[in-house]
Amino acid sequence: MRPILFEIFGWEVPSWHFFFVLAAFTAFFVAWFCAKWALQKGHPVAPAFIDSLPNVFVICYVAGWFGARALSIVIEQFEVQTVSQFLVSLFQIGPMTFYGGALAAVLCGLFFCKLRRISLPFALDCGVLGGVFALGVGRIGCHLNGDDFGLPVADQINPPWWAIKFSILEDGGLYRYPVQLEEALASFFIGCVGVWLFQRASCKPVSSTKALDHSSIGASGRTAAWVALLSSAHRFFNEIFRGDPRGFFPGTQISTSSGIALLIVIFCALCLARIRMQSSTHPNKGIRS
Repeated sequence: MRPILFEIFGWEVPSWHFFFVLAAFTAFFVAWFCAKWALQKGHPVAPAFIDSLPNVFVICYVAGWFGARALSIVIEQFEVQTVSQFLVSLFQIGPMTFYGGALAAVLCGLFFCKLRRISLPFALDCGVLGGVFALGVGRIGCHLNGDDFGLPVADQINPPWWAIKFSILEDGGLYRYPVQLEEALASFFIGCVGVWLFQRASCKPVSSTKALDHSSIGASGRTAAWVALLSSAHRFFNEIFRGDPRGFFPGTQISTSSGIALLIVIFCALCLARIRMQSSTHPNKGIRS
């Protein structure tokens, strides 16, 4: 565990915030790489997305930061009672919640793409792929900082080799489940599966005649739906072993993150079913994203 990653010219660089920035640029370069890959394969909507990607990145970065802070304030900082206190806390460095940042970034990014007439399914495919790799990078920062820790393992005398402990916690001598590192590895794996799906579904060459026919594109967002479903399903499982307080989803005894993850799984499953029905009805559609 290393809350302060390094010091330069007397300035301490916190691990979590360093990896937050690194995660954001990871998302940018993964999205750019996927879009360039599609462009090389003749995807007709890739150029517009690539041209606007720097602007999309800035909008999603800012929205993600404030979204992550906003949800964290709501579910963790109960001392914040008024709108003015909320606004002040929003601009302060403090706890941040992944789903708050992810949902805010997606909504604001899609709104911008809609204004610029950029293919939303294509933007989702590239953006969600970038996001899942960014999550993996960010979780490494959480591990170094001692955030989002796991539950203590049952056998503290002879703990399993993979168990870890965080000295920064009040019970820092307890061995715990390494949920941050496990989620990082799972995110990288899901990201690789997503890249394979993207290559398979989005990067097949198209003829010049088809490139002009948007009905042949069949922009489906299938890659984004699968990646979001797998990542959220894993998050729901991962939450079982989390030991830090994260609030409760309204009307349930599951954590806020578990509830959001479950809703995303259901939503993505419905989207994939709809895409499949459209593909069956219109063979030329639902192939490319």
